[in-house]
Amino acid sequence: MRKAFITFFASAAAIGLFAACNSAEHLLTQTPSAQTKDAKPAPAVAQNPSDAARRIKAEELHDLFEKGKVLIVDTRNEASYKQSHIKGAILIPAGEFATRTGELPRDKMIVTYCT
Repeated sequence: MRKAFITFFASAAAIGLFAACNSAEHLLTQTPSAQTKDAKPAPAVAQNPSDAARRIKAEELHDLFEKGKVLIVDTRNEASYKQSHIKGAILIPAGEFATRTGELPRDKMIVTYCT
């Protein structure tokens, strides 16, 4: 039963990953509106109707990383990872993601990126 659950979870995560990598780029590149010094930014969540992947902005990701609450996973190939990657990110190529979910912590948010 546990193996079936892990397989289902891995498959669902892989599908979500591929959908997120192919989602509309404009959702991630919106410019923030002017903010006053004391104003708190709005939650950085964008949803694409074709998938249920939550998007976060770079500022939120940085804050979560600094607090140790997130694991960043680069899903590109090894050559792209070696050329440049987000500091602190680990490499799990998209084709290997479903078979390597056991390496992911259960107590942190997992953020994947592909470009």
